[in-house]
Amino acid sequence: MAGVAVTGSGKPRLRSAVLAAAWHRIAGVEVLSAADGGPLTRTVKKIIDPLVVRTAARPKLGRPLLEPAAANELTGLLLADAPRLRATAAWFGHLKRQRRALRITTGNVQDVCFPLAYELATSFGMPGPEAPETAASALRELHGEGDEAGVAQLTAYLADPRAAADLTAELHRRWHTDAALAPQQAAVLLGALAETPTDAAWLAGSAAGHALGLALRRPGGAGALARAAEAVSGSPVPDLGLQRGDRTAVPPLRRQDEAGPELLERSVERRVRATLRRLPAGDRGDVADLVDDEARRVVAGFGLGLPALATCFALGVVLAPALRPLDGVAPGSAPAFARQLNAQVAREGYVLHARRALAGTTPLTPRPDAELVRELREFGKQFLGRLWIRLHGFDVRGDVPADAADVRDLVSGVVRSTSLDLRTKVRRALVARLPDLEAVS
Repeated sequence: MAGVAVTGSGKPRLRSAVLAAAWHRIAGVEVLSAADGGPLTRTVKKIIDPLVVRTAARPKLGRPLLEPAAANELTGLLLADAPRLRATAAWFGHLKRQRRALRITTGNVQDVCFPLAYELATSFGMPGPEAPETAASALRELHGEGDEAGVAQLTAYLADPRAAADLTAELHRRWHTDAALAPQQAAVLLGALAETPTDAAWLAGSAAGHALGLALRRPGGAGALARAAEAVSGSPVPDLGLQRGDRTAVPPLRRQDEAGPELLERSVERRVRATLRRLPAGDRGDVADLVDDEARRVVAGFGLGLPALATCFALGVVLAPALRPLDGVAPGSAPAFARQLNAQVAREGYVLHARRALAGTTPLTPRPDAELVRELREFGKQFLGRLWIRLHGFDVRGDVPADAADVRDLVSGVVRSTSLDLRTKVRRALVARLPDLEAVS
């Protein structure tokens, strides 16, 4: 690209050094810069990588070490976007001021406003006289008006003893419901869908998710689900993070300091808070109606009110045990779709690096590896957590997959998202270790 200096050393360079050198050549981006003049870590994560460089489409530019050609390309992309980055910095100042004026406190200001500032810079260029109003409008659209008021109303409603008693009694009354399908029958239908998702298999299995979700609540439910999932996946079923015990317990209305991963035992309050984040203020009903809607979802199979969404999640449950990228190739007995998804992740460079590290004596990261390795080994569990959250959002908005192709795209997208998140964690750890590696090389 014109104006880009070609690296003459011919040696690979640290990506962080390439970014810093290019960033120093861009004036007017101080609010996006660290004390050393390079880009803030969040600037890289929220603006440069996803929006300027688009590392998802250019993975070679996201590597910790860059060959000279890749370093020149990265520099060129950054410098070519300099005018928009200056406008982004200017818009960020307006967004910060308007956040304070609107008393918005949710989310980290950089996490929330960096991408929004870049979006405004793309749409409007440098801020003009109407910038304060435009920034305030963008923030209202992003956060929804009255989020804090909605949470306050929710807290007050659930704290009312009479309302809490009535809701708890209703949850317990409706919790134990018989399903039309036995777990074994549901597994057969899901097995056909997991092998090759087709519209015929999708329609045939439409009730399977609700049935499996209800079966999980009975005594021995965890064992019944594990047998059904193993019959489909061809792999032993690890802890999938669905519940604490042998069967799903009735979720409480509220739970103090709730942060556990158990997907199906999340409190009604935690679930409604997620609804408040997902729905614009104009699309919400009264808080009592929101709680009632969520209570109806709670008592449905897998906590998802729309049967099609419960079946999407049940498909994820029977696929998850076969998603073991650290083990390499999935078992030949696994469904074709599961083998394809696992291969997609197992080929990732960070997974290959982790497998080599675990097979030898070189640590995966400069710090103890146990937590990172655990996350890599629990890929299926992490995938299911993301899938359930995505499907709950669909349920809140009343969206359902139109056909088997939509189901396939949805599941594939969640696998890819899970993989990208883990890749980022490994890459950060490796970047932290690069100076040590260079010192002994």
